[in-house]
Amino acid sequence: DSICRHNENVDMIHWSGAFWLVHRTARSQILGPNSALHVYRSADGNSFTQVALIQAPSDRDLRDPHFYVVGSELFLHAITRLPVDSVRDSNVDSISVATHSPDGIAWAPLQNIGPETWSFWRVKEHAGTYYSAAYQDGDQSVSLFSSTDGLTWTQGAQVYGVAADTPLETELVFMPSGRMLALVRTDGADAVYLAQQPPISTRVCWAMPPYDTFDCPQTLDGQRLDGPLAFFWNTRLFVVARKHILTDTLCRKRTSLFEITGTLDGGPIDIHEIGELPSAGDTSYAGYAMLDANRAAVAWYSGDIYRDEPWQTGMFDLTDIWLGTLDLSRVP
Repeated sequence: DSICRHNENVDMIHWSGAFWLVHRTARSQILGPNSALHVYRSADGNSFTQVALIQAPSDRDLRDPHFYVVGSELFLHAITRLPVDSVRDSNVDSISVATHSPDGIAWAPLQNIGPETWSFWRVKEHAGTYYSAAYQDGDQSVSLFSSTDGLTWTQGAQVYGVAADTPLETELVFMPSGRMLALVRTDGADAVYLAQQPPISTRVCWAMPPYDTFDCPQTLDGQRLDGPLAFFWNTRLFVVARKHILTDTLCRKRTSLFEITGTLDGGPIDIHEIGELPSAGDTSYAGYAMLDANRAAVAWYSGDIYRDEPWQTGMFDLTDIWLGTLDLSRVP
């Protein structure tokens, strides 16, 4: 029930006049039934107080929580998996689950929202419909799911299906025109997955309403966006994600802020790094909420920045939740 040594998988939202933060805590990043989700509330986006604890099922792991709002209630979805030793999410029987609350304090029991073997990433609302990309166990493919009530979901079009690229966490972004951008993390072969050798990349896919067909004409070479968080500020599109230092054979990681530029209505697009957030070891998987018109509160997790240990050992070591403020009006 307490805060464990490894804290990760963060999300934030501004809802009902307050800021809300959630993160996973467990003994390590590895799948295990010792995990739980801790929910916090803040009046100012700076000082948070824990208000709820959501335990993992007794025989399953619980991770990757994300907030969304349906009607007057705050929703939270996550992924449960069997606690087996699996590098590529194989044979883990992923089940995406959700809970909801009228006040952010009392939460309904977790309930299944998707078919077995599918892991939802982040829910986005557009024109009254809720959407999430989900990836299949074994990182074989990514499909689009949709819902009108946040609890009953229907599987739709395949976003990306090249199993050899091992596609997984996929961030959806809606353009002002209604066109959907999907940023697909692709891990590739083992050495590429560990970022010990190139090419690392993110697949770029697009769909027009009603989002029944995706075209994937491009890759963003040199950046694999692990745990991607994308958001618009004015007309600029930012992404917070894990950065891989390819020149480091020890596989060190950072959490960085990127900007997507180019033709933001069907491509081609580019990505460039703006800068690193304080981070090292096992890190990233951020959340954000706007404090005012220009400043965003951003939360992420990181290992000890002074030890700067490799990612492979950082997954088993101590990690903390970090909170910072980004003044987006000062980003060149």
